[in-house]
This record gives sequence, C-alpha cells and structure tokens, in this order.
Amino acid sequence: MSNFLKNKHLVFRAGFGIHHNDIEKYKNLNPKKLYQILKNTSDYQPLKTDVPAITPEQYQEMSKATDRKPVNQFNKNYNISVRKSWHSQMINTPYQLREKMALFWHGHFATRIQQSLFNKEIIEIFRKNALGNFRDLVFEVSKSAAMLNFLNNQQNKKAKPNENFARELMELFTLGRGNLYTEKDIKESARAFTGWSYNGLGEFTDNKKQHDSGEKVFLGKTGNFDGTDIINMILEKPECAHFITEKIYKFLVNENPDEKIVKSLSDKFYKSNYDITTLMDEIFLSDWFYSEKNIGAKIKSPVELIVGIRRIMPMDLQNRDTIYNFEKLLGQELLQPPNVAGWPSGTLWIDSSTLLLRMKIPAVMAGYKTLDIEPKSNDDVNMGKDEKKVVVNKKQNPITIHWEGISNILNKDLFSLLLAKPNENLQKMITDFNSDKTKKHLMISIMSTPEYQLC
Repeated sequence: MSNFLKNKHLVFRAGFGIHHNDIEKYKNLNPKKLYQILKNTSDYQPLKTDVPAITPEQYQEMSKATDRKPVNQFNKNYNISVRKSWHSQMINTPYQLREKMALFWHGHFATRIQQSLFNKEIIEIFRKNALGNFRDLVFEVSKSAAMLNFLNNQQNKKAKPNENFARELMELFTLGRGNLYTEKDIKESARAFTGWSYNGLGEFTDNKKQHDSGEKVFLGKTGNFDGTDIINMILEKPECAHFITEKIYKFLVNENPDEKIVKSLSDKFYKSNYDITTLMDEIFLSDWFYSEKNIGAKIKSPVELIVGIRRIMPMDLQNRDTIYNFEKLLGQELLQPPNVAGWPSGTLWIDSSTLLLRMKIPAVMAGYKTLDIEPKSNDDVNMGKDEKKVVVNKKQNPITIHWEGISNILNKDLFSLLLAKPNENLQKMITDFNSDKTKKHLMISIMSTPEYQLC
C-alpha cells in the first residue's frame, strides 16, 4: 500500500479527512511522521468564541433576575458560538487527533444542559485531556458542573441519595452495563458521592454536611468511602481499561472489534495507568490498522461527514447555521447528544431518509439542488421541536464553494482521493454519467454516493 493510501486512511480515522491544502504533502510523507503531526499534544488552546464570554459572577447575577429572557438569550448565543468555534477548529487544525478524540469523549461522557458556561467548560475538559490520562479525565468530568447538573448529583444528599451519577459512572463511563457491579454497588456508591455538587459560580464543592460518612460496601470492599475512593476502585479494575479500549477501537478502527487485538491494547492501556496517547500510539503505529478489513469499514458520523466535506472543499458561508442544521437533520448536533448514552454509531447513523439526505448535501452545497426539510423529531430530546424548516435553494444559496482554490484537486484521480475504497464499477458508472460534464460535477457526483459515507 502506498504512503498516500495509508495517509488517507490515517487522516480519516485520526482526524476528519484530507484537507485540500495537504494533498501533495500526503503523497510522500511517511505515515509515522504524519501521525506525529496529527497527534501534536503541545498546542492546546481554548476555543475562541465570537460571542464574548461573561464571568461566572456576571452569569450568576443575570440568573437571579426575574426576567429570564437575557440569560436564556445569552445561553442560546454562547452555545451556538462554542459549537461554531469547535467546528472551525476541527476543520482547520493540523493537529486533528485532539479534536477527534475530544469528539469521542463528548459522546462518551454525554451531557445536555442549557447553561452555556458549563458547556464550554466541559468541552475544554475533553479537548485538554483528549490525549492525556483517562484517570484525570474521569475525575475532571465527574467534578464538572455540567455533569453534576445533568445527572442531578447536586440532589444527592445523605438523607435521600440520588443514584443517577453513580449508575452512569459504572454503566456508561467506566465498566459497561452489568459488568462487575450490582444494584447494591450502585446504591452504596451513590452514598459515597453524596455532597458532591457545585456553587453558583460553577465551582466544584464537597459539602461535608450532606455527605453520608457511614460504612459502605463496594465491589467487595468495605470502608468509609467517598467519591474519590469509588472512582479509584473502579479504575483499579482491568475491566475498566478493556471497556474503554473496546469502545475507542470501535470509534477509530472497526465497529467489529478483533478481540485478540483489543485484549492486547487494553492490557497495555491498563499498564500505562490509562495513558491515552500510549493507546493511540499502539493503534495508529500498528501494521494491522492498515489491513484491508479496516479500510472503508466505518460509516462517517454526521459531524465527520460535514467537517470532512468542508476540509476538502473550501467554502464561504453567508449563514453558518446552514451547516449546523445539516448536522442536526442527520442526528448529531454538538452540545446536544440525545441522552446520557451519547450518540449512536455504525449503521445506526443510516436509515432510508438520512442516507438520501447525506447523498444530497454535497449537491445542495454546490447549488445544484435545493433543500426544504423539517428537522427530524426525537422523543428523547425533542429534537426539532419548534424548529423551522431548513431551506437552501439555488437562487439564495448561502454557501459559496471556491472551486479555483481546488483546481489542483480537480485534475487528480478524484475517486482515489475522495473514497476510502474506490470501486471500479462505481468509477465506470459515474465517469460515463459525467462524460459531458465538468470536473466539478464529477467531484459532487462522487461525494453524493453511498460509498462516500464510508471512511
């Protein structure tokens, strides 16, 4: 396999696809060198929003007002700004792996709240720790105002324990459903987390007056445990490393995990004390990562699809909401996971309506087709409630593609460039169909196929 094909596969999985400025670089660059660029861990910078942030103190005062309209409007505008800023970072940063893994953690530790400063904080926790240490990440997320708010741990008091956070910590965040723990363990660990909350500024507080200081029995051990003890005892279990490793493998490599490889990866992950970069190195520097069965084996999530299109095709947006509406229509809106289990994956992204919409979006962006569709409702989160139709038409297309900026692309083998696994029959069919049309039409036609949905 050529360096270009390896690099294309690598940047699809460790990032969001090829950027139009990087094609020549990918031709001869050694995949190991490219990986070092993609995983750069020294360049963390907080997202810069186009809506000025306010201080926690200012937000607290605004929240006390009888009129809720100002705080509601601020939350709406600032959440949108955070989403757009992160989206832009995914498109433009050469250090793709940080943002790719931050997106993974966003779906893994899913929260859905309106308080925009809390949302910004937890996204930065994901980005800062994306390639750091899973132990540190678990503690920071567990003490974040967004998570404590979303899973009601501020209501977890010794007189009446609330089990929401304790349950999801084990079921979804560390061990997996029904793995090692019992309902008794959930109840006991909920007691250990009593008193964990946050103040009006969003700062973590450990309220000793509300903490149950009695003896608890958890995972076979007895003691006067608190939340820190519970998390550390969970992380002592190799099963935690295996659960996280398998989920990351499905996200980065293949929805159908190779159990032998996952076992080897999880053992090394556990021995590294949960160092995420060590796990990334083991995956992306391996020969098996480039095996035929792993190429073109994953369905792009809506964010991966839209960000990937924007990386390969430079464009200006009169109204950036159009792009984010595409993602919402396809079922993945940043800061808005459907529930605590996060977004679906694999074939769950595709049904008859979403596949047709996915295949139509490139032509809509290019102004070849129109779009007039209502957001799909979702009972879990009322997605689409009170939302207007998304309308994009040829006469008032808010998207301008700079074809002159990718003239070099149009003269290349577009099938090998755009598709994870080019198909000769598809190539003949589309080439014949576009025989009298421009290279622009050929590019859009390729991007409008089911095959383009794969990475």
